Amino acid sequence: MALFIRSEELTGLISITEAVDAVEKGFASQEDHPVFSLPRQRMLANDRRITVHSGGCVPLGVAGTFVHYERHNYTAQDQSYAAVGTRVYVCYDSETGALLAIIAGCPPFYRRQAAGDEFATETAITSAVGTRRMARQDAAVLGLYGTGRQARRHVEAMCAIRPIREVRVYSRSAGNRRAFCDTMQPHVDAELKPVDRPEDAARNVDVIVCATGSNMPVVFGRWLEEGVHVTSIVGSNKELLMEGLVSRPRRELDDEVLARADVIVATLVQQGIQDEQGDLLEPVRNGVLAWNDIEDLSALVTGKTPGRRSDKDITLFKQNSDQGVGYMALARLVHDKARAAGIGMEF
Repeated sequence: MALFIRSEELTGLISITEAVDAVEKGFASQEDHPVFSLPRQRMLANDRRITVHSGGCVPLGVAGTFVHYERHNYTAQDQSYAAVGTRVYVCYDSETGALLAIIAGCPPFYRRQAAGDEFATETAITSAVGTRRMARQDAAVLGLYGTGRQARRHVEAMCAIRPIREVRVYSRSAGNRRAFCDTMQPHVDAELKPVDRPEDAARNVDVIVCATGSNMPVVFGRWLEEGVHVTSIVGSNKELLMEGLVSRPRRELDDEVLARADVIVATLVQQGIQDEQGDLLEPVRNGVLAWNDIEDLSALVTGKTPGRRSDKDITLFKQNSDQGVGYMALARLVHDKARAAGIGMEF
């Protein structure tokens, strides 16, 4: 029989590294079965948005769909949620066709999980999959841009995959920087330090993570130093552009970041093309790089493309959207953990 699982029932059951391992297996399966997963699909009406992620992982015996709905606030500078509906996984056994589970809500992977923030927990996990394959093994200093929900999750995820001892935190608000460090310090072993200038989070660091809601570049290529890895999560505002509600594609990085990167990987290159994502599309249009200079995450995790060739390389992971294969790998993990723990309601 299938299980109905409420995400809050999973608290303390799944670690960040277990989730990262599962999502990596999902993306590895995409390399062998590329049409068993669709690029993320979005439908919009002004500030209303429904999003569907569909896919399957043959080695994990799972397939299905993850769906979510939001309303947005947006300005020329940034974008944020105005309202969020419960996110839902529907997953099947890909071999027998049996319904495995319906999972209401996003799994809680983090030490610091505030009430009302139980959504979009998967994004930092996918970021960690790419970063784990690309950042130097000895990476110890992290520069973090952003102090919101995704920044909190990303600092925990990055500290779980690398021996991070220091995190330099920047956002536009000095108060937010200080509050972030105070709030998150008990949840990570690394020392959290607010910095006053944006470039201070990019210089003399090993990993840079952009976890903002920005519509404008926050990291500039002139700040990058030899051997650094950059992860960025801002995606697309294509539909808002089409409706005339904003004037420019969203960016977190300037063109020089892309120009200086020796290796560039996206979660899915086709997603960047379909969504006309500014951090990828505009550098291509400007002649900085071509689409075939960017590799998919599936090729990275299967070893078909190197994460870096030397410790001197500058590397970039554009986490340009979570994908159905990743969500379904997590759904299988959640289902199996719930079964073993006697969690969920059979139906």
